[in-house]
Amino acid sequence: MKKRFITKRKMKVKVKLSLFIIISLITFFSCFNFLYNKIKQKIDNETIINFLLDTNFDNTINIKDLANLNSTEFIFKYSLGIDLTRPLEDDTEEIMGDYVEDPAPIDLDEPILYIYNSHQTEGYSKEVLMAYNISPTVMLASYMLREKLNDLGISTIVETANIKDVLNKNNWTYKSSYKASRILLEEAKKNYPSLKYFIDIHRDSSKYEKTTTEIGAKSYAKILFVVGLDYDNYEFNLNKATELNEKIKNINPNLTRGVLKKTGKNVNGIYNQDFSNNTFLIEVGGQYNYIDEVKNTIDILAGVIYEYVNEV
Repeated sequence: MKKRFITKRKMKVKVKLSLFIIISLITFFSCFNFLYNKIKQKIDNETIINFLLDTNFDNTINIKDLANLNSTEFIFKYSLGIDLTRPLEDDTEEIMGDYVEDPAPIDLDEPILYIYNSHQTEGYSKEVLMAYNISPTVMLASYMLREKLNDLGISTIVETANIKDVLNKNNWTYKSSYKASRILLEEAKKNYPSLKYFIDIHRDSSKYEKTTTEIGAKSYAKILFVVGLDYDNYEFNLNKATELNEKIKNINPNLTRGVLKKTGKNVNGIYNQDFSNNTFLIEVGGQYNYIDEVKNTIDILAGVIYEYVNEV
């Protein structure tokens, strides 16, 4: 009887000790997060883009580490050696973001390249930018691509009209996004007759391992070209997408997932590629990629587009 009493007492002590440790850790991390947030640096979309496009960008530092300085993840990763920054992979729920306003508007008289997003709210991993209320989306990727192309001398603009407004105006659902972006395409061509190239930037919803590759010490979001086959003369677009894909493969074959041909029931099959022989749908990475991985790929994609434009 006495022995059983001692055993029970020991168990109670262990339970109390465990609860004390758990409560202490929760209190510590909560206090740390609260106090650190009081002095955190304010970061917005323009700051993120400028940081990523900085020519002095240190490849040993990434945006994940910058953002984690503002959360308990920093303690876990750098003090306790536990990495909590791995992307969540829940195939049942897509990561969506918000409309992203142009952080650095420009006005060009005769642009030749037009970047748009039929699905403007397709998002990338929010894990590391959530503390800053940053919504990393394909629109953010489009702005970065525009900056790189303009730096290379390719006069480029990005569509900033909100696709949702076009959908609402016409009482269309999200499924009609390509119809909405077609309206914007036609309007852009009317306003800028100089436009010759049209790029619709998307991202995939596949697993992180499928949309990511490492080259040297850097991580990249893989590229996928999508070509619809349900319109006349699709061969022109298919050949040109294949040409761009080959250029990327020549840089590194692991950077691209190839050219995906879409046709038949339950797919769009056109993707507005009947608008021009130089209309491309490019998926840059997937929903679990980080924005710095997208940026690394955009650096290469911009160079490939520059080469293509100057060859045509």
